[in-house]
Amino acid sequence: MIARLFLVILLFVPVQAFAAEAKSGRFLHEVLASSKVHEQNLRKLLQGERGLPSWVRNMLSRPRYVSGASQAVTVDGVAMELFGACLAKHCPDSQLRVLFLPDGKVVALRVTDKTLGQVVLGKPSADALSQLRREGL
Repeated sequence: MIARLFLVILLFVPVQAFAAEAKSGRFLHEVLASSKVHEQNLRKLLQGERGLPSWVRNMLSRPRYVSGASQAVTVDGVAMELFGACLAKHCPDSQLRVLFLPDGKVVALRVTDKTLGQVVLGKPSADALSQLRREGL
């Protein structure tokens, strides 16, 4: 009887209620400090990469950046969280955008730097790349 009641309830609950949802309104430095999964995945993505500004290479050990509130976005039908950050006092010259899945996996990262140019890490789809190219923090 209880099993049937449970099944009936499941029929009326939308499937989306069980899907992982991306959050928004969070700050990159807070997420990296509080979520080991986010921090480790970003560390793996950045490790050994050349052509990155020093503030990006060292963002996990010596943060010198500011970030805006994250945005919940949908990329290729998947919920993700988009973060933006820039070098403190030099935002127009050096910025990054990074996409995380709700489980903390890094999808892709894009850095634009006045001196070093653009670097894209990960293998973003066209939709993901368009999100990484969005203006602002």
